[in-house]
Amino acid sequence: MTGGWKEQLRRVAELALVGVVAVLVSTPVVTVGAVVATLSWAVAHWIEHDELPRWTALAREVRRRLLPGVLVGPAAVLVVLVVAAQVRWLGSGVVPGGTGALVAVLVATSTLLAAVLLAVPQLAHLGWRAALAAGWTTLLRVPLSGAAALGATIIAVLLGVLLPGIAFVLPAVLVLALHAVHRTVAAPPAGP
Repeated sequence: MTGGWKEQLRRVAELALVGVVAVLVSTPVVTVGAVVATLSWAVAHWIEHDELPRWTALAREVRRRLLPGVLVGPAAVLVVLVVAAQVRWLGSGVVPGGTGALVAVLVATSTLLAAVLLAVPQLAHLGWRAALAAGWTTLLRVPLSGAAALGATIIAVLLGVLLPGIAFVLPAVLVLALHAVHRTVAAPPAGP
């Protein structure tokens, strides 16, 4: 990035505005997949070209990704409900297994969440299925990248809880952080 502090502030404000719009557009759960993929595409464009795409290009990208990503939001809600029920049942003793089973469920959930988070930067240029496969491959190749992606997400969630006023801008910032993790920790090594 070049320019003075005012130019830098303008760029960050644009990114924050895209985050606010992303939150509003993803209010109907069926648009979450398209919004996340478009946000990843916009952040990648911002990183590569030092500016965000035009709003018309963003709208076109959301429309293009709407149908392929229509099941992502409902699937995510279903997964959260199932995991929450599992944790509640294991914690209360309704389901046998106790602490060991609870830890196993949380480790498995964290591993899968890390793979999904590592897929987000891949969505800039891939569809959901290919991005998820790439996220899983990245996690297997560089396990530290999964920990970094989970750490960035935990920080974003804590910021959203502690400072609710910034919760609307966090999606774009989190996607930017996931792109940073991808480019610094998880990127495949350069050729010989």
